[in-house]
Amino acid sequence: IVNHAELDHAGAFKEVLRIAPNAEIICSDRGRDSLKGHFDFDRELTIVKTGDELNIGKRNLVFIEARMLHWPDNMMTYIKEDHILFSNDPFGQHLATSQRFVDELDEKFVMDHAARYYAQIVMPYSQLVLKKLEEVKSLNVPIDMICPAHGLIWRKNPEKILSAYERWAKGEAEDRAVIYFDTMWGSTDLMAREIAKGLTDSGVPVTVYNTRTSEWSLMARDLLLSKIVLVGSATLNMTMMPSVAGILAFFKSLRPPPKIASAFGSFGWGGGAVRDIISTLKEMKFNVIEPGLQFKWVPREDQLRECYEFGKQIAQKI
Repeated sequence: IVNHAELDHAGAFKEVLRIAPNAEIICSDRGRDSLKGHFDFDRELTIVKTGDELNIGKRNLVFIEARMLHWPDNMMTYIKEDHILFSNDPFGQHLATSQRFVDELDEKFVMDHAARYYAQIVMPYSQLVLKKLEEVKSLNVPIDMICPAHGLIWRKNPEKILSAYERWAKGEAEDRAVIYFDTMWGSTDLMAREIAKGLTDSGVPVTVYNTRTSEWSLMARDLLLSKIVLVGSATLNMTMMPSVAGILAFFKSLRPPPKIASAFGSFGWGGGAVRDIISTLKEMKFNVIEPGLQFKWVPREDQLRECYEFGKQIAQKI
């Protein structure tokens, strides 16, 4: 059974055919296209769709197509007798541990990685996630265990990850903020830290990332989980720093739900970074607070107080 033909799932396909030359190959209609595109083989394929069943002796398998979660060929397989869902990409994590089950590790640690995974892999398809969750519920089948293709198995309380996916797909974020910035000579860094103080002193937790040195999976996770997104940059060649432009391009491709957002930054002989950040945030359909905040040269004490007050004002938007 080929739930998904991407090579991190089906890379051993030809070897399996060599070992089991008489095996029946089962996939979705779009799976046929992917298999033929990835591998050179001449074998009949059995095409299945949502609701189709296959008896394999003591057990019956039910197939559920999950197109665009996150590829067109994606499919899930459900074992009726054991109430096990082989979910393919959804509900996974980018984890490789000696443990096989979520309950063998700290749940908070696993949920953190599940959020990173959702943000980078699944978030662009959130509306499809909601539809698929409703479809699975409509099948009225119990799910006692979820076995994703990536990461650990949810053998206890799979409702935990199902509920998280529903929240994330609905765009339900936490009352927290995230600040992304890059700096040239430290001025935008000073602004970011004062803005962060204003937020925290107003009771809003905040995480601050230097986009040039921070891990993208962490930055994507906090984009998913935060209600407030602030982006800062020094001006380079009349626009934002390359690392800020890069992370914003990545975020835009993830199609996150609307956020409260604004921009800040410093410049020397000419600006442009704040203007272009605001333009990108608007393209992402964020609720942008304008005109943002920018200062020429190194911010002085009174300007840093403005940054602090800017953070406090943004905090009131939650």
